[in-house]
Amino acid sequence: MCLKAIAKGESVIKQGDVGDFFYIVKSGDFDIIVKKGGDPAKKVFEAGVGFAFGELALLYNAPRSATITASAPSEVWALDRTAFRNLVVLSAETQFRARVDFLNGVDVFQVLDERERASLAEVLEEEEFEDDEAIVEQDEKDDKMFILQTGKAVACIRGEQGEVEVMQYSAGDYFGEIALLSGEPRKASVYAVGHATCLYITRPTFLRVLGPLKSLLERNISRYEKYQDALAHVEHAEHAEHPDDEHESPAHSPRRDSPHQDHHDNEEEFTSGGALRKTKVVNRKRQRKVAEDISVLDNHKKVDHELPSETPPETLADKVAQDFKNPTLVSPAKEFEVRGLMQAFGGMLANQKFTQDKAMHVRSEAASLTKKGEEETYEWQGQTKLKQATEISVICQKGQKSASDPTPNQDNFFVHHVGSATVYGVADGHGPFGHLVSFRIVQTLPHFIAKSEHAGKDWELTLKDAFLKSQSDLVAFCEAQGINIEASGAAASVVLLEEQTVHIAHIGDSRVMLGSWNRRDSRLIFCTKDHKPEMPAERARLEAAGSEVREIDPGNFRIYLSGSNFPGLTMSRAFGDRACGGVLQEPEYHKELMQPNDQFYCILASDGIWEFMEGEEVCTMTAKKLRLKGPRETLHHLVSASRKRWGYCCGDYCDDITAILVQWNASSENKDSRRNHTMTLTRPAAAG
Repeated sequence: MCLKAIAKGESVIKQGDVGDFFYIVKSGDFDIIVKKGGDPAKKVFEAGVGFAFGELALLYNAPRSATITASAPSEVWALDRTAFRNLVVLSAETQFRARVDFLNGVDVFQVLDERERASLAEVLEEEEFEDDEAIVEQDEKDDKMFILQTGKAVACIRGEQGEVEVMQYSAGDYFGEIALLSGEPRKASVYAVGHATCLYITRPTFLRVLGPLKSLLERNISRYEKYQDALAHVEHAEHAEHPDDEHESPAHSPRRDSPHQDHHDNEEEFTSGGALRKTKVVNRKRQRKVAEDISVLDNHKKVDHELPSETPPETLADKVAQDFKNPTLVSPAKEFEVRGLMQAFGGMLANQKFTQDKAMHVRSEAASLTKKGEEETYEWQGQTKLKQATEISVICQKGQKSASDPTPNQDNFFVHHVGSATVYGVADGHGPFGHLVSFRIVQTLPHFIAKSEHAGKDWELTLKDAFLKSQSDLVAFCEAQGINIEASGAAASVVLLEEQTVHIAHIGDSRVMLGSWNRRDSRLIFCTKDHKPEMPAERARLEAAGSEVREIDPGNFRIYLSGSNFPGLTMSRAFGDRACGGVLQEPEYHKELMQPNDQFYCILASDGIWEFMEGEEVCTMTAKKLRLKGPRETLHHLVSASRKRWGYCCGDYCDDITAILVQWNASSENKDSRRNHTMTLTRPAAAG
């Protein structure tokens, strides 16, 4: 490795050239410039100290994909092709040898020959877990078998008295094979005891590499029958010893495993794989996680959500019922259909109940469809610069605002794949007719993006133009249909991926979080900030337009017509909301460059997710979960965590919740290689 000085304006690498060095920036700054076809070259990223580049051309013998030019006098460390490849090979070989040696000592793999164990060592992935962190969770679904490489773990099953500890694991033990083989939900949770490291293997790789072990592992299914017997035994003993506890909430039950309490009367021994385990009721940190999560909410003021008090509920209910009889309001508009590989958005469904899923409209020219109950999975092949597949999961569910609230789910979403661009969007409606606003917006926004004269040339201008045109259409449409949107509107966020650049545009409080799910680089990359009236620039614009910004509670600002108590808007940018001057529909724009093999992901969500969680916390909560469980289970986990916080802070009140999780460069070994995009959503049985 040698140190090279780079003058300002000098290009270290040029797009299209053959690669010869790998570089790490020691000092200075660089512009990354990409030229597409006959279009002018444009800067897509700025790199500083610590940024590494040039490895793809060396690894794959591919031409340079960009030009990187110093924007200031700089220095880089340079490693030539031979040395770089030697380091990569040496590192991989060292890890491979260590893994084979470990597998040679695992009893269950002794039936495999040396070649089969070597094949297994090549495909195993590694993950670390902290003390009491859940490795697998009871009732969840995924497709992985785990092998404990270092540390210890315990298996527990939930019961009425808490969790019963039924098994202990040490290095070389394995678990998770039952759910992997049967495809059924996990029958037990497994927690790390101290710091632990696990190797894991997915179902397709398991069937390909560990085929000879299938019949052996299937014998372990009977072990869970013993677990259930243990659970019943302990619960019976608990009830006999504490008959008055039957009315006590499990969350407040006293610990039964105090070091001063004798358990011999409640113990029973079970055997699995030669390890003896005494069953007992335990309180684990994972069991107490809800309380731990809630403790961070003490710094948040409980939210007092205002319902429209000016209009009697029955009058609004009549109006909503009348709107559902008007096909123009609640049916997709044909003029906004966008022909492409995928077009999906939420529909309208009357008389929805709490947590009920949104109706769905899906159109596709090339996607295959697989149904499992109410879940639908679409797969299609689309243009991409990424090395692996894109996996998408969508959840859009009704909240619970009051027993008499007649409005349907006011959230909505869209997913479009047209040409080389994939576009994702979330719209969060508010006010009496917010559901109509969001339904219109999820149709017009992608339409105006696709039809823009700037599409593919200037995405920032494309997105801004689409937002403004969507507002103009909304105003004209509502005037024609007699819909009052003075105090009804919607926040919205959009993520657009073309080639290697992620473009983000948003108004209001529907945030976008961009993160990395890479095991060695899990981090928050970017998160949008809500457009609030107390922000200096936003407040100045609103007041210059004649609106009043008032602080009604400490830290709680709202927008009003001058001299009135109407409408009390909480965001300074939104679709609709025509009563107050200065409320903008022009989005805030941001972009990030993603390398072809970067393991990035994004979450677009309505305020139902973000009300009590910040981007950093959501990233911490989801990155590892995404690696191990995939986007569907991760999204369900996030929605469940959000609902628990709503319940703690607001009792029976819970906002509508919509979230899209997009995982880029997801493992595609179990996917059809001819289809590089997968989307999973739930379509209610009553929806067409």
